[in-house]
Amino acid sequence: MLTYLKTYEPHNVRESSADEHCLVEHDSLKMSNGKWFWHSRGFGGHTAYQFLTKVRGMEFREAIQTLLDGRITYVPAATQIKQSLPKPKEPLVLPPPNKNNDAVYAYLRGRGIDRDIIRRCFENGSLYEAAKTKHCVFVGFDDTSSRSPKYACMRGTIGSLKQDAKNSDKRFGFVLPPKNPASRNLVLLESPVDALSLASIYKMGGHEWDGYRLSLGGVSSRSLMGFLERHTGIENIHISLDNDRAGKDATKRIIQELLSDKRFSHIKLTIAPPPLDSKDFSDALQSITKSNIQNIDRSKQAGFLL
Repeated sequence: MLTYLKTYEPHNVRESSADEHCLVEHDSLKMSNGKWFWHSRGFGGHTAYQFLTKVRGMEFREAIQTLLDGRITYVPAATQIKQSLPKPKEPLVLPPPNKNNDAVYAYLRGRGIDRDIIRRCFENGSLYEAAKTKHCVFVGFDDTSSRSPKYACMRGTIGSLKQDAKNSDKRFGFVLPPKNPASRNLVLLESPVDALSLASIYKMGGHEWDGYRLSLGGVSSRSLMGFLERHTGIENIHISLDNDRAGKDATKRIIQELLSDKRFSHIKLTIAPPPLDSKDFSDALQSITKSNIQNIDRSKQAGFLL
């Protein structure tokens, strides 16, 4: 793609760092190491052909012909934006809710998550129990007055199932909102369970930190970019991804993406991983809970508690 642009559209490409270039007309479209990614749109690719079809909106034959003979059909910027918008997705398919949330409540409490935090999620509709499978269903909403569901991920209360609902849009990840909706703070975690676990740890420690807790649904930055575009007042981001290789690599990548996008130049970034002896904050919470139980048991045996 970079070779194509330098050859046929040299006016439309500039160097943004030693190993990265960006598109002049869309400066959130970055090119590096043979790859490109349009951060504000949430998609990317490797080749000039993908650029012509995904960004320029060309059909297959037109894109191939352009690359074969160098014939450039330049599309005005306004038209490009219109053409490059993702096609409307099919409606999100949510599992039907169960008549109660007992299995989900028991599962999350068993992981040490605070009961009031769980109930808060039940009440705002961001968590419920699937009818047939009794899975946890974590829901992400848009920011309209109707709060339409746009994303959902499921986690088994028994076993290791983790999957997104059909037609989920990852620009709208699961969020545990702050008590103060005007909060300018955000913390990033990989999963909804991590988000609830970190909130529980803060509550156990008596900390008053109040901010948005966003699940990325993995290590992609798509949920983050969508969130920041909808919440332009965010000033502080804590990156609290897992302690494994994937989490550490994603932390570096996300920092680079934010630093290279001038829209987010005002945001202060803080790396705040889980404790070194824990993979994630879910593991950390379970360790804390187990330690507390052992301390209580020892106190009882010593006769300090009745």
